Amino acid sequence: MKNSFSLFEIILTLIISSIVIIYSTLFAKNLFFENKINEQIEIQKIDLLSTKIFFEKHLNEIDEFSFSNENLYFQNNLLLENVKEFNLIKLANNTTIFINLDNKIVQTWQFSQ
Repeated sequence: MKNSFSLFEIILTLIISSIVIIYSTLFAKNLFFENKINEQIEIQKIDLLSTKIFFEKHLNEIDEFSFSNENLYFQNNLLLENVKEFNLIKLANNTTIFINLDNKIVQTWQFSQ
């Protein structure tokens, strides 16, 4: 009787520890993939911020920017990839830029000349 109760305890312990290990592994896997996605988004934010700074430095050359095939170019050199929408409105003293990066980040920038 004592041996059967000990065996039952061991089996129950194995079942509970197996469940904990399986769910811990699934949680770690989900956490890894979520962090990977967040890392990609943060890298895109940094790229977009760099592009904004680049625009600020080259406002007098605003006609040199072009958009085609979901890519943004400056003097036919690749500036930013995965741009879904790009609109540039140039008025007398203001320039407004609308940019949609990979349908994840949408921003509108306004620059004064």
